[in-house]
Amino acid sequence: MSEQHISVWIDELVSLAVGGQWEVAFEKFYHQDIEKTDLDGVPVTGMSQNIENGRSFSSKISNVRDFSCAGKIVKGNRSFIVWSFDFDVECKPFKVTEVAIQDWEDGKIIKERFFA
Repeated sequence: MSEQHISVWIDELVSLAVGGQWEVAFEKFYHQDIEKTDLDGVPVTGMSQNIENGRSFSSKISNVRDFSCAGKIVKGNRSFIVWSFDFDVECKPFKVTEVAIQDWEDGKIIKERFFA
């Protein structure tokens, strides 16, 4: 698994997510034992729990003004995606630029942490 492979996978992951297919991206690029830590700082382990959390959060989103990738970096088996979000969550504005730091193993993201 090279940096070039990861870079191509990131492009596809971003395209799927921005196109509203975040579950497809998750199932394709995330390891079954994923450990994901969102901005709340609480790590969640496992594919099924993370998908359930994603569905719950997604169901609360409306009025999407921006959902885009502002950049990426790949170094070794680690990638960084800069996300730009501007939408409402339960009718409250949610506008943030955040960085996802992803560790890759066997062609899948095994650990992901978000910082804003």
